[in-house]
Amino acid sequence: MLTALGPVEFERDYYLCPHCHRGQSPSDREFDVEGTEFSPGVRRMMAAVGAESSFEQGREQLELLAGLEVPAKAVERQAEAIGADIEAGEQKEIRRAKQLDLPEVCAPAVPVLYVEMDGTGVPVTGKEREGRAAKNDGQPARAREVKLGCLFTQTSTDEDGRPIRDPDSTSYVAAIETAEQFGLRLYTEAWRRGWSRARQKVVLGDGAIRIWDLAEQHFPGAIQIVDLYHARQHVWELAARLFANDEPPRRQWASICPSSRLDWLFRPMSDTFGAARS
Repeated sequence: MLTALGPVEFERDYYLCPHCHRGQSPSDREFDVEGTEFSPGVRRMMAAVGAESSFEQGREQLELLAGLEVPAKAVERQAEAIGADIEAGEQKEIRRAKQLDLPEVCAPAVPVLYVEMDGTGVPVTGKEREGRAAKNDGQPARAREVKLGCLFTQTSTDEDGRPIRDPDSTSYVAAIETAEQFGLRLYTEAWRRGWSRARQKVVLGDGAIRIWDLAEQHFPGAIQIVDLYHARQHVWELAARLFANDEPPRRQWASICPSSRLDWLFRPMSDTFGAARS
């Protein structure tokens, strides 16, 4: 067996059932090495390097840093196996959330709790893309969308009154799944972080309707804010339409009084989405 200290010989008793003729070793179960040639420590190491880089690079890191020689396929299997265990635990919590069977948390109130969500494309194998439509008609799909969410708290502001994210307060969720499934995943994490105890609740998004739909469904009553990066992006896109062939006025229009520009630009969104956006 391969352990964090290198290969070791592991001898144990093996029992065979006289009726079903199936064999088992209680020691394998006790030491968590049933059906594997890697110790729990090595499996954790393979999962860690497999999650941070490609499986081949993970194999190289294990050999360089720990002197352990394992095939890249073994790194892949262990990373996926531990990932499946983590996902099973998260799904259990999500099912509890759906049934409103969440634990009571005795903790102080949270001044401001932020929920932010977005999505991005990640390259996947041909098998994962099979039967999926691409963004451009007639083109094969090259990626799948992974939905991302992060939650963090805020208790203070800087000297200019701008909110400051609390250090080490950010937690993340991510999955390749439907919007409905991801909404429940994000809601469960928000509840775990103290959503019910937050004095002020905020949802950050890029302005897409699908983001606000999830916010209305899972976080009703929260303040909905278009994040500054995308707000500025929308301002510059509008400036480009207003001054398509005249760059100096375009830059001047987009840069002068940015707060009033944003207020003017997003005021109509209250009619479009049914609630005011800051």
